[in-house]
Amino acid sequence: MAAGAVVDAGNYRRYTPLHLAAGIAASDVVVILVAAGADAMALSAFRTTPLHEVARGVVGSAEARLAIIERLLAAGCPINAVDSSGRTALWYSAATGTAPWSAEQQAVRARVLQRLLDLGADPTIAANGMQGRPIDAARGLHQAEKYRIEWNEGAALLEDHDH
Repeated sequence: MAAGAVVDAGNYRRYTPLHLAAGIAASDVVVILVAAGADAMALSAFRTTPLHEVARGVVGSAEARLAIIERLLAAGCPINAVDSSGRTALWYSAATGTAPWSAEQQAVRARVLQRLLDLGADPTIAANGMQGRPIDAARGLHQAEKYRIEWNEGAALLEDHDH
């Protein structure tokens, strides 16, 4: 950036460095980018924000993901922003992936879900079409049963907020 790099330059899908850093839980990079003026509300070609990316990622520690969530919200990213399909960060957090997750990944997902709910993410926002609410998306991807079996807390979080 000192050499003149454009902090919000997007790739061919308009993912910015902030989208990419959030998606891989590179919290130190997120701090640097936000401090340099990166737009926490930047939209990809699919209208995802960096918050969508951090919520759906499966690499990195829970602490890194939670720190990024806090940083993005403090920088103005709306917690209930919807992408081009009407999906929120909470939806992505609930529905990401169809392959089995490791115990560590399950724990990260549960903590991300809990934090998004604690910060005011609305579990009733339904995505377009058959994708539905976060709990519906989890069921649709055959993960709701996995949530019940592998991390009951995560399913309980979604089902308790399913109004």
